[in-house]
Amino acid sequence: MKKLEQGLYGNTKLAKARKLCCNYWGIDEKVVLTKTRDGKVMNAKHSIRYMLSLDDKLTLSDIGGLTNCDHSNVINSRKVFLYLSNHDVDYAGMNRLILVNDLSNKQDLLRKTISDIILSETTPLNQVNQILDIVKAN
Repeated sequence: MKKLEQGLYGNTKLAKARKLCCNYWGIDEKVVLTKTRDGKVMNAKHSIRYMLSLDDKLTLSDIGGLTNCDHSNVINSRKVFLYLSNHDVDYAGMNRLILVNDLSNKQDLLRKTISDIILSETTPLNQVNQILDIVKAN
C-alpha cells in the first residue's frame, strides 16, 4: 500500500475507532490523543489501540503514529485491554462492541468482493472458483 493511501486508510480507521471508543467511555474525542493519563481517557486509548490492532493492514508502528505513541505502547495497550476485558465488565462490553463492529466491516468487505467478482467479465466457471476460494479462506 502506498504511503499516502496508508495514511488515508489509517486516518479513516482512527476516526471510526475514536468515535466508537470515546462515545462508549464518555469522553471528548479531542482529549483522547493528548498526553493526559486520566482513567477514562486511558480506557479509551487502550480501546482505540486494540481496535486498530485488529486490522491486518496497520502495523504497530502505524498505530503508534496515529495515536501519538510508539509500537511498544501499542503492545502494552493491547495486553492491558485483553487482560481487563476478562476481568472488568466495562472492558468486556467494549470488547464485544469492537468485535461486532470488526465483524460487520469484514462482512461488508466480503459482500463487495463477491459482488465485484460477479460483475467482472470473467467466465462463470472462473467466478465460481474465485468465490469458492474466498469462502474457503473465510
